[in-house]
Amino acid sequence: MKEKILNELKKVFYPGKTSSVVKEGIIKDIIIDGTKAIIKIETAEQNQAVVDMLKKSIPIAAKTVNGIENVELEIKRVEEVKEKVSNIRYVIATTSGKGGVGKSTVSVNLAIALSKLNFKVGLLDADIYGPNIPTMMGIEGMPVKLDPDHKEKILPIEKYNIKIISIGNMIPKDAAVIWRGALINKAIEQFLNDVTWGDLDFLVVDLPPGTGDAQITLAQKTKVSGGIIVITPQNVALSDAMKANDFFKKLNIPVLGVIENMSYFICPKCGAKTDIFSHGGGKKFSVEYSLPFLGEIPIDVEVREGGDTGKPIVAVNPDSPVSKSFEDAARNIIEKVKILNNE
Repeated sequence: MKEKILNELKKVFYPGKTSSVVKEGIIKDIIIDGTKAIIKIETAEQNQAVVDMLKKSIPIAAKTVNGIENVELEIKRVEEVKEKVSNIRYVIATTSGKGGVGKSTVSVNLAIALSKLNFKVGLLDADIYGPNIPTMMGIEGMPVKLDPDHKEKILPIEKYNIKIISIGNMIPKDAAVIWRGALINKAIEQFLNDVTWGDLDFLVVDLPPGTGDAQITLAQKTKVSGGIIVITPQNVALSDAMKANDFFKKLNIPVLGVIENMSYFICPKCGAKTDIFSHGGGKKFSVEYSLPFLGEIPIDVEVREGGDTGKPIVAVNPDSPVSKSFEDAARNIIEKVKILNNE
C-alpha cells in the first residue's frame, strides 16, 4: 500500500517546477493506519501559496489508491541552507513593485558604479519577458558563446568591464518570449549556475517588476545577499513599493535599502530644481518601514539617451551629477551589504 501511494505521488508535480514531490525529496514517510494514510512532509518552502497547493494535490493523489479513504498530512517546516553561486561574493537583486520606474537603468548604472569602485561585477538580466539590458549596455545582437574550456557552460558578454547575461542575447530581437513558470525557473537557474562568471564581488540581478516566478526562483536557488527597491517619488508609487518590500520579507531576503529614481530635475540652462514627480516619497517610505535610504537619482536627458544608445551615463560621463548620485548609492550598498553579511 505504501509503495502504491509513493508511485501515485511521483505523478504529482511540485508547484512551479518540472519535478515531482517525490523527486524534490519532501516526502519523508508514509504510515498506513487502516484506511488512513499519514504522509509526513519536510519542506523549506517559504511561499504559503505553494504549501497550500501541496496540501490539496498530495491527498488527492493518495486517495486514488484502493483502500485509502482518508489522508492526513504532517508538515514540518525546515530551514533551507542556501549555497552561494560559486565564486560570487554578493548577489544583489533590484526590483520594483511596478514597471516604468527605471529599475533596469538603476541596475545598469549601479553595476558600472560598483565596477568603478574597483569591484568585479556581473549583471544578470532576469526580466525574461522584457529584457532591456542588451539595449542599455550596447550589446544588442551579440550572441552568447559556449565556454571552450567547459562545453556545458556559456560565456557572459563583457562590456564596460561588466560581465552580462540576458535572454535578449539568445533570441531574435523581435521575438516574443511565451514561457510559463517552469521554463522561467529553469532559465534563471541556468543563468546562475551554467554561466562562467569567474570570480565576482557583485552579481547585480535585474528582476522583472512585480512578484513572480523569477523572484521566487532566485530566492530558492541561491543565497541573495540583499535586495534593492527602486521607487519614484510620487505617493501613488508607495503601495507598489510596499508589495516589493513584503515580497522580500516573505522570501527571507534582507532589504539593503530604497533608491528614489527620477527624484528631481535640474534645468541645464538656469539650474532651477523642479520636482516633476513630487519629491521625497522614497525617503518617506524608507523611514516608515525602517529601511535604509540609499540615495536619490535626478532626471537627466543624458540618462535616457544613454539607455537608448547603449552608453550608460556612469560609463560615458562619470563626472556628471547623476553619475555621482549613482556612485554615492553604490557606496551605501557596499556598506549595507557588509553589515548584513557580518563583515
